[in-house]
Amino acid sequence: MPTSKSPYRYQQLLQRWQQRTCSPQEAIELMEYLRNDASNRMLLEELQAAFRQVQPGEEVMSSEPINRVREGLLKHIQGAPVVPIQRSHKPGGWLRWSAAAAFLAAMALPAGYLLTHQSTAPAAKKPIAAATVAEQRKTVLTLANGQKVELDKAGMAQLAQGNSTIRNQNGQLIYEQTNGGQAALLYNTLTTAPRETYPLVLADGSKIWLNAGSSLRFPAAFAGNERKVELSGEAYFEIATDARKPFRIQVKQMTVEVLGTHFNINAYTDETTMNTTLLEGAVNIHSGKGSLRLAPGEQSQVSGDGQIKKITGVNTDEIMAWKEGYFKFENADLATVLRQFSHWYDVDVVYEGNVKPRKFFGMISRNSTLPNVLKMLNANDIAYRIDGRKLIIEGN
Repeated sequence: MPTSKSPYRYQQLLQRWQQRTCSPQEAIELMEYLRNDASNRMLLEELQAAFRQVQPGEEVMSSEPINRVREGLLKHIQGAPVVPIQRSHKPGGWLRWSAAAAFLAAMALPAGYLLTHQSTAPAAKKPIAAATVAEQRKTVLTLANGQKVELDKAGMAQLAQGNSTIRNQNGQLIYEQTNGGQAALLYNTLTTAPRETYPLVLADGSKIWLNAGSSLRFPAAFAGNERKVELSGEAYFEIATDARKPFRIQVKQMTVEVLGTHFNINAYTDETTMNTTLLEGAVNIHSGKGSLRLAPGEQSQVSGDGQIKKITGVNTDEIMAWKEGYFKFENADLATVLRQFSHWYDVDVVYEGNVKPRKFFGMISRNSTLPNVLKMLNANDIAYRIDGRKLIIEGN
């Protein structure tokens, strides 16, 4: 294998990769070559050249040139240990990553690219200041009596609360209802820290995964003729079926009503709408301005004033990527990308001047550091700076 990392060698490797003829060793060599900035800029130019092949009226994300680049990077690269990640929201679905492809995602270099047909000169790089974090916040369980329990430790002593017991087992908070007489509802609140998600099993057996910077208020044990919780932020739900007790999630002026089903709710305060996406079963969405019923693959969007609408054919893999440990973007705009970074890394995004619209696709590991994922912005000629907890996007 040639040791020279010349542009000619790069072009040769890229051509062999595009033709599906490169060996595993050559694929790894190509990945290694992409470590330096110059070659990443060249890859960006190759992607932009592929975009220019898209015919007018053709869907960008489904075009053959784009698919060749995108799918090849994530699926064709072989020759390294493969780590399977099961997608629990899609039975039988597996995502296969080689170490080389994972490197690309983690470095955020080919994982997010400008989906326009423009060609611009590279922007001058600016030094990246380290974000200051005064204190690393922890995921906390607040009990009904006000006691706060940090859940970042290996375990927690079993607690008794009303008609339930609580334990923190293998990074999962589990409630179990005990046999006993009717007791008053005791509400607990689980609040996740930045860069942390947390799974929770309620006393009725329902499973909930909380995304970073979210909170769920719920009873330690359910009583009466309904099961009700309150959500702020984002969570994925797998609700245990109980025809006698409908399950309701309250999010501001929106109520999601279910019997037993799987769905995701994204209701961060900086989102323009509260989005409920159904994966299995059926749910009813109620707001101050109307109601609707969702089928699998559909999404409801409730605006701040209660207006409600239904979206069909949504990309559930993109929506559920957070639960599997990565960011996934399919033709996402810059604001959408940065909101996800903001929720996970606990930074406030500020825009200065006019920022040109851009579209992104790809996957990035959520284990990546903020400076690493922001390299995606450098690769797309987006100027920015970090000031404490502020991520400032600089426009014209």
